[in-house]
Amino acid sequence: MSLVDLHMHSTFSDGFFTPSQLVQAAAAASLSVIALTDHDSVNGVAEALKAVQLAPGTLQVIPGVELGTQAENHSIHILGYGLDITYEPLLTAIRSLRQAREVRLQKILALLKDLNLTVSVLPPAAKNRAVGRPHVAKAMVAQGYVKTVQEAFDKYLGRGRPAYVPQPKLAPREAVALIHQSGGLAFMAHPEETGDRSLVQDLIEALPWDGLEVYHPSALQAGTTEYWRNIALEHKLLLSGGSDFHGISGRYPEHVGEFVVESNKISLPDLLQKPNRMLQ
Repeated sequence: MSLVDLHMHSTFSDGFFTPSQLVQAAAAASLSVIALTDHDSVNGVAEALKAVQLAPGTLQVIPGVELGTQAENHSIHILGYGLDITYEPLLTAIRSLRQAREVRLQKILALLKDLNLTVSVLPPAAKNRAVGRPHVAKAMVAQGYVKTVQEAFDKYLGRGRPAYVPQPKLAPREAVALIHQSGGLAFMAHPEETGDRSLVQDLIEALPWDGLEVYHPSALQAGTTEYWRNIALEHKLLLSGGSDFHGISGRYPEHVGEFVVESNKISLPDLLQKPNRMLQ
């Protein structure tokens, strides 16, 4: 039995560590397999695959992505594993989302300015995902408008608050199709975070999923992991799990290896069968 983490974020989305640093930390924590699943970005995968060749031990990296979608006013995140990160329709969709988020950022900043809050947010590097609400909230803290990120959301940025602007997202069906077209496996991420189990059930029955992320920090409450495991098995879905690691102080888990999944509890052989096109 080995330990894996199939849900990790880097500086190419909203994580604190670079892909190389994630690989180094995973090797130091004696993990056997990780997946880099940045939000709406595959730009860090090449760096992670290069870094793993230099890392000690036998660590493997699965190319991945986490696509944000919307269904009935609920955020549905979808993990893609083993996909071709050079597949142009996928890259086009990601670029389109980024451009829409840049427009959204300017709308948020304009609404804040109307509230006499002139917030300055540095633009992201061209290779990274566009700035989102967490970045705006951190800038508000740094500039003294609020004391905490949570206060920024509670007063200004959260749904229904005066500077809220909906995030442009794909429909779940579009995201699943893109992942499949790029040769990957589509898993619904952290279903418990959706907050609507009946909606999750409807989506599972309506779309051609490959699997479900059963093991996740949001499922630590007694009986929750078992509930989603039973749902996955009932629908003959593959099982995955990961920490949703961002490396942010105060957000569990704070360290690589703090939340891991035993390889024998998930469908790891099926995930590792996906061809790694970056190494071909």
